[in-house]
Amino acid sequence: MERGKPEQSTERPPVDYEAACLQLRAAIEPARVHALSLHDRSGDLLWLSESSMGPDEHDAVRRAFESYADPASPMAQAFDLGDDRSAVLFRLTNHVRMTVGATMFIVDSRLVSVAGRGPESLMNPKLQQALIHAARMLGASPAPTAPAIATAPAVPMASTAAPGPHRPPPASSAAVPSELDRFHAALRRTRLALYVQRLVPLHKGSPLRRYEVLLRLKSESAPNCAPQAMLKAAVENGLGSMIDRRVVSELVGWLKRHPRVWQDDGAMFSINLTTTALHDEHFLKFVELCLAKAGLPKATIAFEISVPGALGLGTRIAAVAAAFHRLECPLVLDDFDLRAESLALLRLPGVRLIKLATEITASMRSDKFAQAQISALVQMARVLGMHTVVKRTESPADQGWLVALGVDFLQSNAFSPSMPIDAINGDSAS
Repeated sequence: MERGKPEQSTERPPVDYEAACLQLRAAIEPARVHALSLHDRSGDLLWLSESSMGPDEHDAVRRAFESYADPASPMAQAFDLGDDRSAVLFRLTNHVRMTVGATMFIVDSRLVSVAGRGPESLMNPKLQQALIHAARMLGASPAPTAPAIATAPAVPMASTAAPGPHRPPPASSAAVPSELDRFHAALRRTRLALYVQRLVPLHKGSPLRRYEVLLRLKSESAPNCAPQAMLKAAVENGLGSMIDRRVVSELVGWLKRHPRVWQDDGAMFSINLTTTALHDEHFLKFVELCLAKAGLPKATIAFEISVPGALGLGTRIAAVAAAFHRLECPLVLDDFDLRAESLALLRLPGVRLIKLATEITASMRSDKFAQAQISALVQMARVLGMHTVVKRTESPADQGWLVALGVDFLQSNAFSPSMPIDAINGDSAS
């Protein structure tokens, strides 16, 4: 660098998403717009006029962006959100019709449900120009030289938005998606289904109904196939919480549509969390919004964390457990053993179930020390008001031993195989 000559910054100036969104909102008036959001080409939230998005709004964005995989998908789509509100999304494209983002308006349903009208009826010349401007802003390499706005971390599509406007993603020309972008899009397109496995009560007459929620690929050829490779890759790429949000959203939606499951039976459903979600400060807010909207009884949804995963969080596990406890979501500890660091986790608030490590239970019929360990954990859990679960036991003889040792539940494919969540309605309490 020449002496006395200032070094030129290579950083791009921040993009004024707020100005573009205000232009969009003004263009659609006098329509009754409740909220407005702007999303990048992956569906990630860039700017939101309100403090947060609810699960139905997130689902509308997800469905719209899944349809964008087809270049012929409509430029305007409407999704009913209930409560006389609809989400209207306009796809933003560049000069070669590649999707560069979308904007979503939350409006009165009457604006798009009147006979002969649809989301296109909201279009006018002013809005058309505002959409073109927003598309150019998202698709162009140089950013506008507008004044900087308040910034906050950008949040994935299926997550809760932090209050206020959001900062842009790292600078890039969005013309050629990166490998991470492709994987992100592939996750959105993957068809997933919720399965459940019921924990079998080992004490006759127990009214407790406990299920673990399982994720499966929606495939006719392999309907009960777990997407292990996809989950592993998602966690490695920092996108695990995206899948967790999808599971939470779909489970809450299913429970809302099937109130008999929780009104009559008081069932509890536990969701396994990835390490990404446990480190995602926005995930808990998303869960809170989902539960508030669904109005489910407390303790209907629980979250499961393995002991190694909990210990890997260090001091953060206390804050995570306290947050779930505040939301009245029980905590399930998996792969539990008698190590001192594992026992310390029993002090966490809200622990309701502990699943014993298979290393302890594998030789329980022949190993008196294993029997003593199981008995000790059962007694400890009972004093603390927790239930115990033993996994992967296939023999009826083992079941007899577990009853004798006082274990509360058995989780086993031999006694209770996984099933589609819709089959719960036919699941008997016997």
